[in-house]
Amino acid sequence: MFKKTRNRFSELTLTKKFLIIAICIMFIFLLVMNMMIQYHFKNYFISRERQHFKDTLQSILRNRVRFFTFRKSWNENMDFNPLVNILKREKGVIDIVLYSAEGKRLYSLVRGNKVKSPSKSGGLQKALSGESYFEINDLSNTESYDYLKNVTDARYVQEIYYPVMHKGEVQGVIEVYKDFNNVMNAINNTRYQAEGLTFFGFIIYIVVLSWIVLKIEKRERKLQEEVMKYQKLSLLGQFASKMAHEIGTPIHVIMGNLDLMDEVTEDNAIRKRIDSVSRQVSKIQTIIKNYLYLSRKPEPSPSKFDISELIENVVKDLSFAVSDKIEVKTDTQSCMIFSDSGFIEQVLYNFVKNASDSIGEKSGNIFVKSYKDGDYVVVKVYDDGKGVPEEIKEKLFDPFFTTKKTGKGTGLGLSVCKDLIEALNGEIFYDSEDNYTIFGIKVPVRKDVP
Repeated sequence: MFKKTRNRFSELTLTKKFLIIAICIMFIFLLVMNMMIQYHFKNYFISRERQHFKDTLQSILRNRVRFFTFRKSWNENMDFNPLVNILKREKGVIDIVLYSAEGKRLYSLVRGNKVKSPSKSGGLQKALSGESYFEINDLSNTESYDYLKNVTDARYVQEIYYPVMHKGEVQGVIEVYKDFNNVMNAINNTRYQAEGLTFFGFIIYIVVLSWIVLKIEKRERKLQEEVMKYQKLSLLGQFASKMAHEIGTPIHVIMGNLDLMDEVTEDNAIRKRIDSVSRQVSKIQTIIKNYLYLSRKPEPSPSKFDISELIENVVKDLSFAVSDKIEVKTDTQSCMIFSDSGFIEQVLYNFVKNASDSIGEKSGNIFVKSYKDGDYVVVKVYDDGKGVPEEIKEKLFDPFFTTKKTGKGTGLGLSVCKDLIEALNGEIFYDSEDNYTIFGIKVPVRKDVP
């Protein structure tokens, strides 16, 4: 059992181990502190009561009992009534028992004179040796329980054995039973209150400490995810760098042959096809170059172009990749901007392709809209696909996050898009309107562009 518990404990995270150990230490500390408080608090009450009774008794003996102590023998023939009458005025007195110097019981307030039954009390033996004895006991544990239970309903009593001394010798012993219920009830009430406050404070401590530890653990997980993300990005950047080098040569060969074919043919239809293939090959070059930016900041190459024309080309190039059941419409405003057309083209390509994947094989609509908004141009891509669940909206632009099936997506598309648009000092955003999902960008136009 212990080994199993130890194994489970070893499997916990460092923060959870800290939480458990801290709670155990605090529990032990509070338990010990509470016990110490109760112990000292109880002793304070007892010592206070003891000193009060001792002072009172000494005053009585000095002023009233000296005659009996010094001029007559303390024995069974002595009239103890004057002494008892004074002692029983003390609040809470249940019984008063007087003993001879030999420990013989001479008198009992409850049972009367000449009670000669012997006493075996340890307190009496201490008093006979000259020491005062004070103790708090349950009434049922006292030597006189058999007859005291008939005269009091007190549960707790204080037993006092006080030696009567003369010239260093014990003349006799005074035993007093006092009702100690009120004091013990006060002690117990204080103890219960202290335990309640301690328990309440301990619960608050656990809640606050748990909250702190969970925050630390959440932050730790986030940092671990960040480290993993950057490790993946670094590896992917290295891979993209190698691929750019390996693919670069065949792409240059393809581009050279496309230029040669464009020069030797006069067929416009073929030239359009060549132009389309040339754009796609250029896009491959741009995509490889952009993936290199996973490990470093993108560096845009701005040029002047019409955003409306770029959108139309993207839609045309994607016509073969979009299902025939999906209708793609555009509503664009002609606007010349000075930016990196390759960056914006790749972003819009991702938006339209994701919109098509969201609709799937069913019938649907994709709508691309652009308009000028002050010093910015805004492009939005609408689709009536399955939408984006609320719980993943905050993760949409995180690297390696994807809702597509394994092999269908890497989770890098929107992350790369975000980096590209931010490199243009623009903004990428997600929104929803009626039954449409909207992905859009907002990039600066540059005031010097007409």
